[in-house]
Amino acid sequence: MSVLPWRKDGPEAIRPSLMHNGFLALGCAGLAIALFRMDSAKVEGAVIFGIFLLLSAAVIMSAHLPGCTGIWFDREGFLTRDMYKSERYRWPEVGPFSIRRRLLSTTVDFLYTPAGGGDPETRSLPRGLGRSALRLARRMNERRERALGAAE
Repeated sequence: MSVLPWRKDGPEAIRPSLMHNGFLALGCAGLAIALFRMDSAKVEGAVIFGIFLLLSAAVIMSAHLPGCTGIWFDREGFLTRDMYKSERYRWPEVGPFSIRRRLLSTTVDFLYTPAGGGDPETRSLPRGLGRSALRLARRMNERRERALGAAE
């Protein structure tokens, strides 16, 4: 399989879906424009809500800035970034990845046990990566099994 660095689902990184976030931001911007066109004297707060929607569209699209959000793999583990907040995990420190349904979304969770010891804690991968949480969990479990199988 050839490595195509411009693909969002390449072998060494998982990044947010540009199509999904683009349509969501476009919907926010369209609704904001519709609110701006209304007679704001009749609808209280329409302009404020329209500004909020435009800012929301900008935040949604900011996930696509270089290195902002995603998962990057290497031999020892992976790095997650969610709006530039980085967390580094080594494969022996993480447990199997599972899907958890929440009120507004579905997340991919895993058990993290620090190398120096301590209590295991549940962590989540950044939301909005890939096409589905099920595919993301399967892909992460496959990477984990390959890495741990090669280490043994």
